Amino acid sequence: MDIFISYRRLGGADFCGRLFDRLINEHYSAFYDKESLKIGKFNEQIYRKIELCNNFIIILPKNGLDRCVYDDDWVRNEIRKAIELDKNIVPIFLKDFEFPEKLPDDIAAIKDYQGITYDSTISRFDDMFLKLTSYLVDENKNSLSTSRSRTVSNTYYEINGISEREKNRIKLDRISCKEVEDEIFKKLFGERHNFVIFNPAIYEITSTMDKYNGLDYSKVVGFLCNKSEADKANELYAENNGHFYVGNMEDDDFESKMDRILSENDIFGFDFVDLTLILKDSKNPAKKLRSIVERLNDGAIIYVRELDDGMVVCSPDPSNLFKKMISVIEKDKYAGARNFGREVYNLLKNLDASEVKMVESLVTTANMKMKKRKILFDTYFSYVQPEYEDLLKEEPENDIFLNNHQWLVENYEKLEQAFLKKDFLFVSGFMFFYAKFDDIE
Repeated sequence: MDIFISYRRLGGADFCGRLFDRLINEHYSAFYDKESLKIGKFNEQIYRKIELCNNFIIILPKNGLDRCVYDDDWVRNEIRKAIELDKNIVPIFLKDFEFPEKLPDDIAAIKDYQGITYDSTISRFDDMFLKLTSYLVDENKNSLSTSRSRTVSNTYYEINGISEREKNRIKLDRISCKEVEDEIFKKLFGERHNFVIFNPAIYEITSTMDKYNGLDYSKVVGFLCNKSEADKANELYAENNGHFYVGNMEDDDFESKMDRILSENDIFGFDFVDLTLILKDSKNPAKKLRSIVERLNDGAIIYVRELDDGMVVCSPDPSNLFKKMISVIEKDKYAGARNFGREVYNLLKNLDASEVKMVESLVTTANMKMKKRKILFDTYFSYVQPEYEDLLKEEPENDIFLNNHQWLVENYEKLEQAFLKKDFLFVSGFMFFYAKFDDIE
């Protein structure tokens, strides 16, 4: 577990709740007793949580340590335990906090830890949070801000491979969006010939190549997660002018790998770049996009399909099952930035594209037959429970993961049954964009 938060309820509870929510939304694993404590012996569970954490944050409001003169004070006991276990302790000093003249010997060392002063009347919460994360460490005492990375997309698959289950879900994703994407591609490429397609993150080769079926391209080039997948792709699609390499957009040498593709295939630049569900997983999408734009031909097009769960409509939902499901997805650190779709338009505009358009098409269950409803449901939700199982293998004591996984076990079939009813309306968070680049200098 990344973080244990200790706090004095009087004066510290509101700040603690806000901090906890921000940490969870940023995909840190965190604990504080009001949100996460299960029924049982309080002290045993609290001490166990402190043992499991890498970082111990103590929130200190005005008079926050005054009660520590008492042996049974819980803030004192939590601090003492963290000091005994040599945890990375980060105090946060709220407005008007001062250390008492004398502290008990077992927690007196708390004065020696470098902390953060935060007064909401004169300081920005975001600035405080950024400073706090710079103090956090991982289990090896290395900076957590640099060691943390999303283990999603090709970065994850490069190490672990991609399962057949996940490949099948990606195929379903293609089926769910096929009508909309085919119409977009027909409009963009109906009169164009002999263009070069570049896809920097191919997760499943057959569904990717199906998107380009019928287009009069000269070459398809791109990256797959490992050598095995790239070899299969080259074997399957060499006759279709497919040329595939190992890599992904998050590689430090992404630019040189693109240059290698251009050189080895005698290509001056790319004419069509397919960015399907990749930007949400990128650490620096603006930088990656700029490096791609530098390698475009005049008249090139970048196509982006992304997600934004804030755009999802689920009705009727009287028990708030789907509302809860979306919140469960938000806590899945493997899922990437699931509200990234709203950022795409401005991201593309800032690249000096000659035209940026959000396609006014929705993937929805309205007038959808049962078979396609089932495909759309599996596309959008089937990965969630397996990912929580993977999360629990990494962090078996994480209460958020435990509770969300248990909720999924108990409610997944109910969600599916509700989704398949004819009167249920689901509007997905899929968003479709394209940007044209004319007169590239």
